Amino acid sequence: MNPSWPRRVWERQGLLGRLLWTLALPSSFLYLLAVEVRNLLYSREWLPVKSLPCAVISVGNLTVGGTGKTPTALWLGHELSRRGFRVAILSRGYKRRQRAPHLLEPGQDQRLVLRAGEDPSEAGDEPMMMAKVLGQRVGVGENRYEVGMQLLGRSEVDVFVLDDGFQHRQLKRDLDLLLLGSNGGGWLLPAGPFREPSRALGRADLYLVTGSLAEWQPLLAGHPKDAVFVGALKPTGLLTLERGQWKEYPLGLLDRSKILAVSAIADPSAFYRMIHEWEGELVDTMEFPDHHSYSARDWQRINRAARNVDLIVTTEKDILKLVRFPFAKEKLFALRVEMVVENGAALVQSVEEAIRSKREGV
Repeated sequence: MNPSWPRRVWERQGLLGRLLWTLALPSSFLYLLAVEVRNLLYSREWLPVKSLPCAVISVGNLTVGGTGKTPTALWLGHELSRRGFRVAILSRGYKRRQRAPHLLEPGQDQRLVLRAGEDPSEAGDEPMMMAKVLGQRVGVGENRYEVGMQLLGRSEVDVFVLDDGFQHRQLKRDLDLLLLGSNGGGWLLPAGPFREPSRALGRADLYLVTGSLAEWQPLLAGHPKDAVFVGALKPTGLLTLERGQWKEYPLGLLDRSKILAVSAIADPSAFYRMIHEWEGELVDTMEFPDHHSYSARDWQRINRAARNVDLIVTTEKDILKLVRFPFAKEKLFALRVEMVVENGAALVQSVEEAIRSKREGV
């Protein structure tokens, strides 16, 4: 199925989209029942929750993909590091091939150094991107408590940032930051993009709206205004690998260049928009399923499509999976993005207070 089909079903586009949405409704009601039972068991403390000895800050959302969870986790980790905190990121490593925990150390001196067992498909594309492209310490595993303890056994950590952690209730968190994307209303999976009903908003401490604020305002009306922030992804440069080292180029390189956009993300519309905003001529696009592992056949398809373009532009998590293939020199780039948060200092201050409360045992 084409990667855009889930969105067509959720938005009930066309006759087939409406038909598939109708067929998916019974499964959504069953999913809702399972979610409600699970949340009740955790709320009543009938299911166990483990606590790490240092603060855990969760960054998550209510919908699948496309809200900027990982860029927000990276932004928060960077801001906390600037303030002197020793930060590590905990990730599930979605769609990775192995179940054993992975501890990923940052790349050094801008070099792409992959140790044994650090293939992106083994640890997961997003954790590998965070460690090897963006220089973060990352622990990967289904059991985030176990991975956190392993990281603590290796070095000191002041705070863990739990990436995509809102539904991971097995680990106690000291603050929940909930991202709200472009789906202010909708159905639960599989008839819609929601993982939980909107009343789950009440479990969060802070809210970061990365979609339309107007869509979410009715649902946020009963929550403190100073707990609601607005953020957006902004492009910062173009990243490529040259002689085993990451090198960044200015966004002006996109200007009037003929571009093939290649992506394996939930919703590439913002990715395309950023290329257009920098006057890139989007000649063609190739979309793969979210977290796709590229094959030699995919590489051949991409190369054929790229014969008449100046640049192949992909995402930061995709470039790690594509650089192992021999592309033409200075042709494959990743669009580097970062989260920009309005009044971000106030958000970080709230996180700092949660960290101090954990230290003091409050």
